[in-house]
Amino acid sequence: MDKSGNQIWANSLNYKGFEQRAYRFTDEMRPMFYKWLGIDGRSHVLDAGCGTGVFGRYLAGGLTGGLASGLTGGLAGGHVTGFDINKGFIDYGRERLNELSLADKMTLELADGYNLHYADDMFDAVTNYTYIGVLSDPVAGLRELIRVCKRGGTVSCVVASNTLPAVWWQGDYPFDGADELQNLSAAENEIFCRYAQRNATAVFHQSAEWGALRYPRLLHECGLGRIILRPYAYAFNYSDGEIPLEYRKNLLCDETESEIEWLASRYEEHKSIYNEHGFHDKDFKRMTALLEAKAEYVRNRFENDMSFEWRGGYNFIVAGVKS
Repeated sequence: MDKSGNQIWANSLNYKGFEQRAYRFTDEMRPMFYKWLGIDGRSHVLDAGCGTGVFGRYLAGGLTGGLASGLTGGLAGGHVTGFDINKGFIDYGRERLNELSLADKMTLELADGYNLHYADDMFDAVTNYTYIGVLSDPVAGLRELIRVCKRGGTVSCVVASNTLPAVWWQGDYPFDGADELQNLSAAENEIFCRYAQRNATAVFHQSAEWGALRYPRLLHECGLGRIILRPYAYAFNYSDGEIPLEYRKNLLCDETESEIEWLASRYEEHKSIYNEHGFHDKDFKRMTALLEAKAEYVRNRFENDMSFEWRGGYNFIVAGVKS
């Protein structure tokens, strides 16, 4: 078993990267997720490699029960258990559960996904959001998830497709260079998705054999039946007046700052590939400067802004039933 990738994720500090995923899941989408993931309001669900628990919190929000009063560890109704190998993520996630009054519907635990402490056939459904794809041995990781799922239960992978460039319109902001930022961002993203990202599997000790597009086969090879594949998309408009202003502003500021950090990291890691395809230091520095200008604009003028920045992406679900 190759567990070499564990140490990388155990030491990660990217809390914001996980929390920013929250906008990808909306209330009106929850019945669709429940249907495809084999969940109902009283299911006991395992969220594997949960990070700070964003996806598990989303699932828990529609459950009908939680911890039974007077019963230590007892479950009166639906409940989500999330595990991750990163203690910092778990500690932060527990704080968020308390802040959102979801501690009765979701539990977060520190665990190694290759050697779970859960009993065989324990959960009604087992799912994950992008977890299997970061494993150095996805077969071993998936088999362990199947082990703890009840017979007749659904084991699923929710996948954010990295084989397609993200949809991202950076908005019609009225600062100098806004149009240039669109062009630079599009060029950088195209190079990363088409060329640089090919090296990511080696850098993060991820499996080169079992990429996301082979997941239906992976689930079949691990013994699941009735394999389904379902696509879905997400989009978020930062000018959406139905979403609280402070949430939209804070999210956009956080995402812009995280974007600068992420761009610096991947440009430095793959500089030779970027240079080979026409993206050089001056382009990176200019793009960074424009992103900083955008962040400054958002902090000072976002309340009345109608630049209509939005972003979205293509995801898919692969699921199978344990016989």
